[in-house]
Amino acid sequence: MSVDDINDLNDLTLTDKWAPQLGYAEDPETPLTADTFPSKSGGKPAWLNPEHVLTVDQVTCSSCEQPMVLLLQLYTPEDHPPQAFHRTVYVFCCKNGACVKQDWTKCFKVFRSQLAQDNAYYPADEDDTTYVAKPFQAPKLCAICGVAGPKVCGQCHSVNYCSREHQMVDWNMCQHKQHCKANTHSDDVDRLRHARIFTEKEIVSEPEGKGEDGAEEEAQAAFSQANGTTDTTTSTALVPAGEETAEDSKVTVDDCFLRFQLKLQLYPDQVLRYDRVEYDMPDREPLWVQEGQKPKDVPACVHCGGPRTFEFQILSTLLNFLGVSHLAADSLDWGALYIYTCKHNCDLGEKALVPEFIWKQDFSSDSMNFDGGGNLD
Repeated sequence: MSVDDINDLNDLTLTDKWAPQLGYAEDPETPLTADTFPSKSGGKPAWLNPEHVLTVDQVTCSSCEQPMVLLLQLYTPEDHPPQAFHRTVYVFCCKNGACVKQDWTKCFKVFRSQLAQDNAYYPADEDDTTYVAKPFQAPKLCAICGVAGPKVCGQCHSVNYCSREHQMVDWNMCQHKQHCKANTHSDDVDRLRHARIFTEKEIVSEPEGKGEDGAEEEAQAAFSQANGTTDTTTSTALVPAGEETAEDSKVTVDDCFLRFQLKLQLYPDQVLRYDRVEYDMPDREPLWVQEGQKPKDVPACVHCGGPRTFEFQILSTLLNFLGVSHLAADSLDWGALYIYTCKHNCDLGEKALVPEFIWKQDFSSDSMNFDGGGNLD
């Protein structure tokens, strides 16, 4: 790829008409409860439909047979159809990095949940002080992971679990054994339970633009173009200024990887890119980590049989906020996770949640070499 090609790619970061929403992980300022319709990573799920939640059988890792935990949920309301006025996508993940490395397809699950504006749980107008939600028996939730908890502690009968696995974890590792008979509780219990799931962060978003110094970069680019010069200082760290050999110099870096790096360099703290096709938008292509490992075929919606389209991707930068170790050889890792959902937001009918599709890409070591030789760093 020549220097001009690199500069052309860099220009795309400033001129994309259909800019995606970028997500950032921040400490929540207020509790992220279901009635606030949160977007968040980690913590326990905030169920959009508080009456019907996932069971452990729906989110069990097929490799280690352990319950998965919430990786991320996004509140993504739609104007059409009316049934998707409230809409949340949940992504679950096995915390065991060895499972993910062995066969990642067994380690992730995605579900879509929707409610119409007029529903039994939330007022159609948030300022409506007269609204009364329908009475219902809220399901018991697991004290560890927050999915349905049909099992109960046999001694205190006050704590519920999704599975024997999480019951044993709570008993042996989260100090429930010490507090059970006395029917007491401590902050240590909460802290230890939280350590069994991913750290909770709020996901806040803004449109992709020009980066913190974008206005200056755009002015420099305009000046360079007007004066027939090329400013290489803002192009990319992959080709440092002053080290270009010629305009037709070639590198063996994967074009997809280079585009990925160029897109991320303006906003290095982004953890998510939301790019769902809506209304008059053209089809959107995900920001691929590499040319290989792309899905050959995205399966149709299991509920309506219609097509699924790309909605958002979770970047590897989110791993820095999950509270997991990066030192172990089997630590959790990915290049990017790609989420595809029903294009038409099909009506769920009696179902509260329906499965959607996820794809995982890793960074390719081949794309990280110049001229087939040394590493970038």
